[in-house]
Parts: sequence; structure tokens; C-alpha cells
Amino acid sequence: MNEEPIYFDFASTTPVNEEVYKAMSPYFLNYYGNASSSTHKQGEIASKAIEEARNQVSRLVNCKENEVFFTSGSTESIKLAMSQVFYNSLDTGTHIITSTAEHKAVLDTCKDLEKIGAQVTYLDVDENGKIDVDLLENSIGSDTILVALMHVNNETGVIADIRDIGAICKKKNVLFFTDATQSYGKLPLNFQEENIDLLCFNAHKIYGPKGIGGLLVNTTAKTKSGVIVKGLIESVNLGTQNVPGIVGLGKSSELAKSELHVNYDKIQKLNRYLTQELYQLELGTVNGFSASRSPYILNIQLANQDAESFILKHKNTVSVSMGSACNSRLMQQSHVLKSMGLSKEIADRSIRISFGATTTQAQLDTLIYTIKNGNN
Repeated sequence: MNEEPIYFDFASTTPVNEEVYKAMSPYFLNYYGNASSSTHKQGEIASKAIEEARNQVSRLVNCKENEVFFTSGSTESIKLAMSQVFYNSLDTGTHIITSTAEHKAVLDTCKDLEKIGAQVTYLDVDENGKIDVDLLENSIGSDTILVALMHVNNETGVIADIRDIGAICKKKNVLFFTDATQSYGKLPLNFQEENIDLLCFNAHKIYGPKGIGGLLVNTTAKTKSGVIVKGLIESVNLGTQNVPGIVGLGKSSELAKSELHVNYDKIQKLNRYLTQELYQLELGTVNGFSASRSPYILNIQLANQDAESFILKHKNTVSVSMGSACNSRLMQQSHVLKSMGLSKEIADRSIRISFGATTTQAQLDTLIYTIKNGNN
């Protein structure tokens, strides 16, 4: 039997941790109650499990338990948060600020809102994928209602200065929403101290189940019209809650907190090793090299190979991508790399390597060998 290809696409999704799977299992088989059924024991058990998950999430990112709302994932959270803020701010403004390097879910939501009257400013990024925070501040006007900028870019790993961005938004009395899908459970996050009003995340990026995520909501945040943000999204809890998924999200969050620094240090060493080897062997260069980057993601310009051809030719050896999973079926030029000013020729030679808990140096050596002999 052929061995499975080595997986280097953890930014796309991760396997479910065995402890997470074990925590979820009883809620499929034994504790199957509806959390909204408060008249019997089964419903009470389910409800308590959800509250425990809220507690596990809150401990990871330093938020209040009543600021945690569960959704099907980041895409739902993004559409819900941005749309509700827009609809509840129509009497005070319609201006939203984002960047050209955001995730497709944010850009698509902005395009949809533009069709019904939103005015959207798309900030450019520099060659390292960073926005100019002074330009951001100058772009905020009296009709600005929301700034939506991701924490860690899902294609390049470039880290945004969310503390500075949050401080600007607070000073300007504008809500700040950040997509933390690639940083939740991987990098230190402090919801209360970083002036974030809305934050989305996913379980399946941190060894939890697919189809469950969350939206953090600052309970003290208000739109310019005075509407409390928490009240804008109470609709997220309508309907039957996915108790096993929520339990899995809670458990994966708990494990992420306990392993955060150990995993970070390990991944950082592996990232540095791969980067050094690529440069020394002249096999490729890193996009966004000069920026502060998450060690979990590395976007590489292959020296002399087309990315799509490399991926397809070696798919039985290594599993890598050209960027976001949302775009991978299309095999189209990355809008993120394009926004950084990279040519189509360079973008077409770029692959994304993302590291996980099971990644080893021996696996990276196989990847290096494969890149080195990619044209053979």
C-alpha cells in the first residue's frame, strides 16, 4: 500500500485530536439532549456542556463567557458580524474599511454590502502585506462604522498590528472586527486588552471538528447610534445548537491553551529550518519575508518551478497548496500576492506551506528534496 503524502496544509484544516474526539463522542451517543430543553436532565446536561465550552474559549483568549457566540465557522461569523453592524448603523454611516489582502469571505461580504449602499475603502498593502496604520487612521471619517482587518493572513502568515489598529478604532469611536482564524489557539490573543470589538475563529484549524466556530463580541462596544453590539447578533443562538461540535471546540481550545507556547516554539524552529535550507540551496524565497509573520505559515516563491505543476506532479508525495482553500479549486492567481505587488509570474511560482503539531524536520527534508528535484 502506498504511503499517504506528507501533509503541509494545516492552515486549510487539521485532523481532529483524539482527546477532542473522545470528549465529543458521548454527546452523539449518550448525552444527546437539546440544550434548549430546560425541562429535563438530558437538556440540562447539554446546556452545561455548552457553558463549559464557553468557559474554555474565554480562558484561551481572555474574554468574558457571555461574549462567546457559537456559529458554523468563520465565514458565517464574518457575514453575520459585518452585515448586522451595517444594518444597525444606517442612521449614522455606511462606510467600512478593510484591505485588499483580506480573506475571500470578508471581501465577498463587502461586495454584497456595496450592492445595498455600503461605501467600502480597500486599503492597499505594501510589499510585505502590511497596511499603513497612519493611512488607516486618516481613512476613518465621521461616517465610518467598521474596520475589518484580519490578524494573521491566511496565505502569507503576515501578522497585523491589531493592538495599534484597535487603539485607533477606539479613539475614533469605530468598531473593530478581526478575523483571527489563523491565530486563534496559535498566537497569544487578549480580547479584552487589544480593543477588539468582534473576533471570529474556527475549531478545525486547531484540531477540532469542522462546521463549528465562534464570534466573540465585546459586550461594552456600541455602534455610533448607541446600539450595543451584543444585541445585534443574538440571532446567532436561534435554533438547535450543535452540542457535540461545541464540546469539540471547547476541548480543542483548552488543549491549545495548554500547548500554546510549546507548539509555537517547535513550529518556529521548523519554520526557520525550512527557510534557511531554501535560501542556502537557492530553491526559493519567502513572500513577506521582512514582515512579522506567524511561524505556522510560509509562502514560498519556487526558484524555477510553476506552483500548479509542482503541486500536481508531487501530490502523492507532499500535500501543499497555492493559498486559501477557498480558491484552490479555481487555481487562480492569489489576490493576496497580487495586492502585495507581486507579478503574475511570481504568484504562479508561489506555494503555501503550513505547519502542524505532527510536522517533523524529517518531513521537511523530504519536502526540500522534492522541491530540489521537482523538475526531474
